[in-house]
Amino acid sequence: MLMKRKVAEGEVHHIYQKTKGGVVIFYSLRDYLVFFTIFCTLAEIMDVAVLALCPMLDHLHSACRFMSLEQMVKFVQEYTHCFAREWNKSRGRKDSLFQKRFGSAVKLGNKAVRTTINYNYNNPVERKICPKAEDYRWNFLKYYRNRNPYSQPLDENNASHKLRRALQDVRAIYKKGEWVHYAQLDLWMKGLTSDEVQQLADYIITTWNVIDYMGAISYYGDFDAMIRSFHDNTGSEYDIREDKDTYSDSVYADCTRILMSQGYISSVREIPGLSFPRKMDLYKVLSARTTAKPSQLNKYLHILGG
Repeated sequence: MLMKRKVAEGEVHHIYQKTKGGVVIFYSLRDYLVFFTIFCTLAEIMDVAVLALCPMLDHLHSACRFMSLEQMVKFVQEYTHCFAREWNKSRGRKDSLFQKRFGSAVKLGNKAVRTTINYNYNNPVERKICPKAEDYRWNFLKYYRNRNPYSQPLDENNASHKLRRALQDVRAIYKKGEWVHYAQLDLWMKGLTSDEVQQLADYIITTWNVIDYMGAISYYGDFDAMIRSFHDNTGSEYDIREDKDTYSDSVYADCTRILMSQGYISSVREIPGLSFPRKMDLYKVLSARTTAKPSQLNKYLHILGG
């Protein structure tokens, strides 16, 4: 996306990106981990300060400080291109994943920056996924104070051989300045217990995490004051044209649970590549067994133009 306005050095921008057709792209833990490691790797390479990051099921939000227009455009293009390539490869497809144009709104002054930070972190609250911003794993708030907020404390010396080997591989890949691929996650997680999978996920997030929590906190005074601000004001963004949908995104988890537990699919990665008749069969199943609206089922099942 080319923009006529110049970007002054150090300005904070709210970046918003939609998927093509509004389809769901984050189905599983693996999707979030691959995206997060790509985003953080490129932010570090390109020296982008990330004040907030909030991947949602069908779109992306972030608040970043850029030094130039060129830096902003290159960063967004790179991480979306890299993630789309990884996502498509894992599903045996080549279609475009994101809309060609991304939204960008500059935030001038402390109040405007606080508003966009609030909006970013509260997006899952607005979409009725969770009651409070800090309850959403994928805005990474809980990682500010805890290295493993979603798993048991990790004692590597007493961990299983399989988990220890995965952790060693994680460190080696990070040291090379690379991100995590789906095939690697599949290999590492095979044979792990559910608790170990969560320990590995927390370890990966903590290892790659580049979010500038202190930079965001500086606009509020301290972390607790920032959290209180999230609770008191979800924020509104008039500069970002986001679809206003009052439906709850929590139904997508119900869709996945039903399809997987009842054996309709063996992996959520199958969904985009299913034939149209098969997608319509699943549409009927989910329509009868969930509270998902037709537009949500179209997004979940990648029924474009539905």
